[in-house]
Amino acid sequence: MENELSNFLKSQKDPAAVDKIMKDLDTNGDGQVDFEEFVALVVGLSIASPRRLTFTAYHPQISTSPATIMSEIQQAMALLISSFDRYSSKEGDRNTLSKAELKDLLENEFGSLLLNSSDKTGIDRIFNDLDRNKDNSVDFREFVTLVCSLTQLCHEYFVSKK
Repeated sequence: MENELSNFLKSQKDPAAVDKIMKDLDTNGDGQVDFEEFVALVVGLSIASPRRLTFTAYHPQISTSPATIMSEIQQAMALLISSFDRYSSKEGDRNTLSKAELKDLLENEFGSLLLNSSDKTGIDRIFNDLDRNKDNSVDFREFVTLVCSLTQLCHEYFVSKK
């Protein structure tokens, strides 16, 4: 994490922007970026990156050749974006998930971790909880909220098992 965050911060052109990023990340003011604050960074970067562009548009030093090595965080961000796009493009608006698209995504990507696929009430509840603006669809920001919450829960579980 330290190298990936460091590389990202070094790629920023404005030192004041880096200071602001670090201050904004350290939400509890302890002078360190803890796991939850780091997840917030990843989520923010995922939301801020236009989905139709590759990382090479932002970082010319990253080649598009098969030998390109993206950091694990960049790979995770790209995977979130491409997974969302794969399901959101099935019907209607390509930038949002319908309830049916969300159900497919939950079943295929989260399996039994999240719900029983035959539990219509559970799917409805998740959809309604995610659809914060009540537009009857789940946009990328709303989707990332789910992924972030699940990631934090998994982290807490694994930390408690140590």
